[in-house]
Amino acid sequence: MKPQNRMVAGVLALGLVMAMAITVVTKGPAWRKKAQERHQEDLLARLTPEQAIALCGNPIQDETQTTPPTPTRRLIIRNDYALAVELDFTASPSEPQNWRLAAIQDPSGEIKYQTPAAQIGVLPCLDPKLPKKADQKQQ
Repeated sequence: MKPQNRMVAGVLALGLVMAMAITVVTKGPAWRKKAQERHQEDLLARLTPEQAIALCGNPIQDETQTTPPTPTRRLIIRNDYALAVELDFTASPSEPQNWRLAAIQDPSGEIKYQTPAAQIGVLPCLDPKLPKKADQKQQ
């Protein structure tokens, strides 16, 4: 291969690497945010009352109502800031053992955490991937 051809190939390869690096640097934060949103959505979609208790500790209150039409289960858990957070689960009458998260809110019902980011933000213990704080007390 001629030296001129090697030089052209090297410049083209360097240009390609630089273009890929610029793409990763500029798009990386958006890709990371999207991946985190998907992770939070998946985590909350699969969350059961037993998993919430295992991850966040014993609830202050645990109520189950099996009266028709829909079985419900209500957990009130204290978060890292000692604030009470209510997790509402529902199940279909045909499969009462399969709980699905319906809502995360303040026990008074005034504050509803509607986005996955807000729900994980108010109860970070729900996400086992998040690092634990050094001063966080174990329950």
